[in-house]
Amino acid sequence: MSINFKQIEEKLKSEATKLLEEGKVGVVLAYGKGYDENHPLPFVARKASDVENIVFNEYCTANMARYIVRYPRGTKIAIAVKAADSRAVIQLIQEDKVKREDLVILGIPAYGMKNAKTGEVVDSKTTCGMYNPVIYDTLLGEEVHGQSVVSPYDVLAEYEAMDKEARWAFWKKELDKCIRCYACRKACPMCYCDPCFIDQNKPKWGEKSPESHGNLMYHLTRFHHLAGRCIDCGECSRACPVDIPLYLFHKKVAKDCEEMFGQAAGMSIEDKPALVNFRVEDSDKILE
Repeated sequence: MSINFKQIEEKLKSEATKLLEEGKVGVVLAYGKGYDENHPLPFVARKASDVENIVFNEYCTANMARYIVRYPRGTKIAIAVKAADSRAVIQLIQEDKVKREDLVILGIPAYGMKNAKTGEVVDSKTTCGMYNPVIYDTLLGEEVHGQSVVSPYDVLAEYEAMDKEARWAFWKKELDKCIRCYACRKACPMCYCDPCFIDQNKPKWGEKSPESHGNLMYHLTRFHHLAGRCIDCGECSRACPVDIPLYLFHKKVAKDCEEMFGQAAGMSIEDKPALVNFRVEDSDKILE
């Protein structure tokens, strides 16, 4: 089967209009027109007349869950989610940043999503390799079946073949490119701390200037904060203006967490985040 993006767009508009007209939600988080069709933007519809600006195509890779935490608790929100985005919603529910009853989840089954900068299909490289949302109230298309399933961790093969010295050299070279624009943090649905550790002055955790040691401090701390929480949407890498492959580190940590704790982030509301949940049967490998 192929994905009918235009049909999904029309269903998204129809559901958004109905929800806003009936007063069931106050906002709809979706995608809007950018300066061309390859660059759609995150979009908020607050009234039915806004819905005409909603779009959906293969370049709608932004994770709209990023914007849930911007609204006061209790706000009724409808949100358009693809597979990885739905995992972010589950993770935010687990972490009590939003209540399930305050959400109307509009699920989008899709594959063939593309990076606007490169035109590259990102289904398994910088997304979770899934095609159907994990959770939804309304599905805006037919579930995807029969499409080849590629492990999201396959792209780690070359990285995992490196020895420790080669990995250190790799990350030193990549992180030295960082200009500290914080686009990765802004794009990530799980980076909602205010203030962020790097913005605090008392105590001061690290330098904010784009220097080697400060870059290392910022990224390694952020990697740690996302351990067991990253839902593999790849937005951090796509947002990076200097193309640091941040997804590789996050995927490696996610793979290790899944192997040690037997769960992947954002796959079930009933789960607790792996690193805040103690179970006697958990692996001790993390302590090695």
